[in-house]
Amino acid sequence: MARLLIVEDNQELASLIATVAETRGHEAITAFTGESALEALGPHSRFDAALVDLLLPDIRGSEVLGALRAHGIPAIAVSGVYKGDRFAQEATQVHGACAFFEKPFELDSVINALEEAAGVPPVTHGELLDEVDLLVLEELVQETPSSEEEPALASVLSPAEPSEPAPPEEAPGVSEALPLPFAQRDAVWTEAAPAPVRQRRQLPEWSLGGDLAHTSVPRLLNAYYEARHHGELKLRQGTVLKVVYFEAGRVVYAASNLAPERFGRFCLRKGALTEAQLAEAAGYAREHSLRTGDALLKRGLLSPKQRRQLLEEQVKDILWSTFAWREGGYGFSPMRPQRADLVPLSLFPGDLILEGVTRTETLVALRQRMAPGRRLFPTADPPYGLHELKLAGPQAMLLAFADGTKTVEDLLALTDLSEREALATLRGLELSGVLEERQQTPNRRQRISFGL
Repeated sequence: MARLLIVEDNQELASLIATVAETRGHEAITAFTGESALEALGPHSRFDAALVDLLLPDIRGSEVLGALRAHGIPAIAVSGVYKGDRFAQEATQVHGACAFFEKPFELDSVINALEEAAGVPPVTHGELLDEVDLLVLEELVQETPSSEEEPALASVLSPAEPSEPAPPEEAPGVSEALPLPFAQRDAVWTEAAPAPVRQRRQLPEWSLGGDLAHTSVPRLLNAYYEARHHGELKLRQGTVLKVVYFEAGRVVYAASNLAPERFGRFCLRKGALTEAQLAEAAGYAREHSLRTGDALLKRGLLSPKQRRQLLEEQVKDILWSTFAWREGGYGFSPMRPQRADLVPLSLFPGDLILEGVTRTETLVALRQRMAPGRRLFPTADPPYGLHELKLAGPQAMLLAFADGTKTVEDLLALTDLSEREALATLRGLELSGVLEERQQTPNRRQRISFGL
């Protein structure tokens, strides 16, 4: 297949692009600055195609395009700042790019363009997982138990806890069998109807994305949204495993192997159910081979609207619990699961980040991260448009004040928000890529801010 060079200063986005390319069988090398990209174009290097962000932190993307053209390497140009026909024509007609994409872009379309530039024959990609695949996926999450809790899955695939208890001992070959729908599982666990021995279908593997010590979950959410990506993000810290699922860059559901994050226990914790009601629903679910969420609906203990609201809160809690992770790993997968019984959630990452920081960060932590002397200014190419973010009046005013000329201490004196609200807003805007810290030492090649 092809050997690709990805020149993109957003490290999480570059990692996502490279990973998706690798799942298609290509080799992808990432460069986060223009200088490192030029260094990669050594006499013995060989690339079949390249992707270049036109706004780089050190040199112009057009310089990189020129160097690639001199080496005979076809390139795709992308940008979140330079937009419109004028820049598209300049990138292709003046600087020799094969194609130009504005951010946000459809990642599959960009990879397709890279493959076309590299001369790779088109291949059909992105097959949706079926019901059996997703049951296998549930078991994969459950097979990684937490050291603190029993294996569990908190997933909005179908909002529920497992309907049946695990068998005391598996029959030979059952662990390798494809899981059957819940309505048929009793037959598997009886001697009269042993489970057929079938080979488990091979699922696409998660590709290692990197170490959470070098990034954060909010920045990974930004990358998925900026690429409008369909797929999964796996997060692991020790024995705790959580998986977040995306459609077009928006969060649609999430899973965890922590028992307290199962849907029934989550409802109990939120006061939506009593212990007696949960026990009633669990018994009904076992009797009728249902999942707990469906049993709660059928028993009239939750309305469809209540279930959706609780599922949304559950997904948010699963995500927010990872915002503070400073160690662990993450991985990407291009799988695109789809189920008929999926509760249609579509959570906007920008608001998830802002709300999550406000809900989870303590004042002490916020003071440490937002030191009084820091200066924040608008990012030239943020993942989100300002019109997309749900900002209250004082929050929008605080964002307008953050023009790089004022310190965090100055901003606190100017805003009507409380200290915690102001610091949480600034922290959330920074994690969402809307604000960034101003460099203290001017540089002739310093990135230009186009303001608000």
